[in-house]
Amino acid sequence: MDSWEEEIRRFMLEEEEEDDELFCVLVPALQLGMYDEKEPEHTSVLTGPKYVKEVLEGHERWCKVDFRMESEIFRAIVHFLRVENLLRDTRGVMIEEQFAMFMFMLSHNASTERLKKRFQHSGETIYRKITEFFDIIPVLTHKFLKLPDVYQTHVKIASDPRYMPFFQVSYRY
Repeated sequence: MDSWEEEIRRFMLEEEEEDDELFCVLVPALQLGMYDEKEPEHTSVLTGPKYVKEVLEGHERWCKVDFRMESEIFRAIVHFLRVENLLRDTRGVMIEEQFAMFMFMLSHNASTERLKKRFQHSGETIYRKITEFFDIIPVLTHKFLKLPDVYQTHVKIASDPRYMPFFQVSYRY
């Protein structure tokens, strides 16, 4: 009868042989995957900044179609974002391009893949810049939108007898 030490030694040798067989199969497969040549994805001549410049300086309809606003308004908003320090130019993406990405995404319901193709940036960069823009939306909301007074009925409703009866408070139940 073998001792338990011998049984353990034999078990370990069998496991080692199975590991060696697995290793012989996995290593060549991994090496093949590691040495595949990567194809560049962002190869368009029209990079993000060039695209934004072309749209802003091109025909006036281009800006309205791509960003749903006139180029003067686009530039004014970018100037505001820069002056108020809500967004900053980064090494790879200027504020104009960040705003263009955001507006293009909203106006065309564009996916990350479409933004990657149009602006020639990685998915991580697109995600980061869009997220940064969403983070400043509350500040922009308080700056540009005035919420209506909830205790006052709008003049148009108050002056029209067809609507006003529905907005009068009745204390009789």
